[in-house]
Amino acid sequence: MSLSIILICLLAERFLLEYQHLRQTRWINEYSDWFERQELPHWMLNGFGGVVSLLLPPLLTIALLQQLLDERLLGIPGALLAILVLLFSFGPRDLDHQIRQLHDARERHDGELTTEIGRDIIGDEPPSDETRYSHAIVESILEQANRRIFGVIFWFLVLGPVGAALYRLATCLPNLRTTAREADFLHTSRQLVAILDWIPARLTAASYAIAGSFEDALYGWRSYHESRFNEFSSSASGILICTGTGALRLSTLVDSDTGTHPTEGQRYLMDAAMGLIWRSLVVWIILIGLLTLAGWF
Repeated sequence: MSLSIILICLLAERFLLEYQHLRQTRWINEYSDWFERQELPHWMLNGFGGVVSLLLPPLLTIALLQQLLDERLLGIPGALLAILVLLFSFGPRDLDHQIRQLHDARERHDGELTTEIGRDIIGDEPPSDETRYSHAIVESILEQANRRIFGVIFWFLVLGPVGAALYRLATCLPNLRTTAREADFLHTSRQLVAILDWIPARLTAASYAIAGSFEDALYGWRSYHESRFNEFSSSASGILICTGTGALRLSTLVDSDTGTHPTEGQRYLMDAAMGLIWRSLVVWIILIGLLTLAGWF
C-alpha cells in the first residue's frame, strides 16, 4: 500500500503544479505565533519543550484521524488521508518545475525572476557571477531533493502519514519567526532536523552513487569526511553535495584554467542534476518495490 500511495502522489504532483500554493507553509508561522500568545509555561515555548509542544497537536490529530479512518470502508478513507498528507509534505515547491521556470527566466533575461527563483532554491542570496550561480544551483538541487522528496518518502515509509508530516513540519521550524526571538528554540529545531536527516540523506547520497558515476561519488563521499567537512553547515548537506557532484562528475564539466563551462552551457549542469534526481528516484522506487514484495511494507 505504501508504494502505491507514493506512486500516486509522485504522479499527482505532475498534474497539480498550478495548485502548489495550497501547500505553502506560511500557516505554520501563524500557528506558531498563536501558540506563543497562549499563557503557557516558558518551558513549553522554548527549547526542547517548545519544539515538542508545537509539533504534538498537528501530529496527534493526523495520528488519530489515521487510526479512525483505517478501520472504515476497507481502509480506503485512511489511504486517501495518507495521500493528502504525503502530497502536502512534498515540496512545498516542485523542484523540476522551478528549474524549468529558471531556464525560461534566463532565456528572457528576466533578472528579477532569476534571482527570486535562485534565492528560493539556494535558501540565500544567489551569487551574481554566472558560473558560481550555476554551481550554487546544482549543489542546492542535490541538497533540496532530499529535503523536498527523499526525506519525506523515507519518514512516510517508517511512520506513515505522521512521519511525512513530522519531517515537513520539522524542516519548517528553523525558519519560524519564533526562532528570531528564542535562541534555544532555533538550536533545538536545527538539531531535530539534523537527526531526521541523518539516515535519509545518506540513503539519498547512496542512490546518487548508484544512479551516477559510482566511483566518483564514493570519492566525493570520502573527501567530505577526510577534508571538506568544515565547508558545510551540516553533515547531511556535505554528504549530499560532495557525493552528488561526484556522481555528476561536475569537476570534469568545468575547464580548470578558465573556470568556464563547455559548449553544453550552464543549463546542461542544472538539467544533469535534475536527471540524477529522477534516476535516483527510480532507484528508490525499485528498492521500495522489492522491500514491499519481501513484506517489509
